[in-house]
Amino acid sequence: MKCKNCGEEIESKLLYCPKCGESIQLVPEYDVLEEELLSKVVEDKNKSKEKFATGVYKTTGSDKTANSHKKVVAPKEAILSKRSCILLITFLLIISIGGTCLIAAYANKHSYDNLMNSAIKAEEGSQYAKALGYYEEAYNIKTDSYEAIYGLGRMYFKVKEYKNAVEYLTIALNYEPDNKTIYSYLLQSYVALKDYDSIHTLADNAPNEEIYSMISSYFVSAPTFSDEGGEYDTSLTIYLKANNGDQIFYTTNGKNPVTSGKLYSDGITLKEGTTEIKAVSVNSEGYYSDVASETYVIEYAELSTPAVSPEAGTYTELQYISIAVPDNATAYYTWDGSDPAENGIEYTEPFPIISGDSVLSVVIIDANGNQSPLYRGEYHY
Repeated sequence: MKCKNCGEEIESKLLYCPKCGESIQLVPEYDVLEEELLSKVVEDKNKSKEKFATGVYKTTGSDKTANSHKKVVAPKEAILSKRSCILLITFLLIISIGGTCLIAAYANKHSYDNLMNSAIKAEEGSQYAKALGYYEEAYNIKTDSYEAIYGLGRMYFKVKEYKNAVEYLTIALNYEPDNKTIYSYLLQSYVALKDYDSIHTLADNAPNEEIYSMISSYFVSAPTFSDEGGEYDTSLTIYLKANNGDQIFYTTNGKNPVTSGKLYSDGITLKEGTTEIKAVSVNSEGYYSDVASETYVIEYAELSTPAVSPEAGTYTELQYISIAVPDNATAYYTWDGSDPAENGIEYTEPFPIISGDSVLSVVIIDANGNQSPLYRGEYHY
């Protein structure tokens, strides 16, 4: 091997040229940065050998090994260590800057305002489940936000989670107690849940007549009766009516119409005596109204003996017989003494007395089928 500096032939084991003292490169080629650092190390080492008078420095075998480690391997490790530090610092800076940007971008995307805008956009596009997710995230940021609370109520209704809808819509109602749209969502949710008791409670707390009227349209109203309960002297036919085409079940024996009722189709005719009618309406959802009831006491008026004029007796001139007939009653008569209730002539106007000796029989029958006492009179003409 020849010295690169002076051309002197150098033994393979020597680290320095014996003639000029130039160091012999025993390590592989480095990149530019490594070469510069290595040259600096060699330069420093050349300076250190100036303290020797001869200008020639030979090492022993043990020194050779030590010097080889110090002058060749150690600088490379230092270079690698420095490069690793630079790379590590650069990597950490990139991660830090990138992470900060990512965090800032995420925070901006998931801000309350952006979440609400995304929720509204999704809701307008009928993407209710997606909108629900945005409203939930916005609500977690601002739990007192009316817009987020109301949005949750609407979206839970849209996805048919009615219990959750009721929860948030009820809270929203505290913010706007006269918002008819909130009432509409609430009422429909209660109907879906068949919770009609809550509809009644909602009506009891209605803030004004307009909203009360709106709520009451969801009620299943009890049936109405054509005649009020009370005392009557004639037979009655009671007619029942329900709203919205609801069915009606009724009883006349005092039992509960919900469990023992008969389906109403036509009027209920009452005869003499005491009768309590209980009735209930049921809508298409199977919800019953309150039970309505009326009690009727019917006592037929007692018919008196028919008043006939002129009275029985002997007459020499033609007479016309008149009979006083009460309202809702009919009079029947015969001249041969037979029972007028069975084969009598219906009285419609005064009729003439017949000649000879006759027995006039008169009876009055009212609309309830009651008969008066029989009138009998002997007439001679």
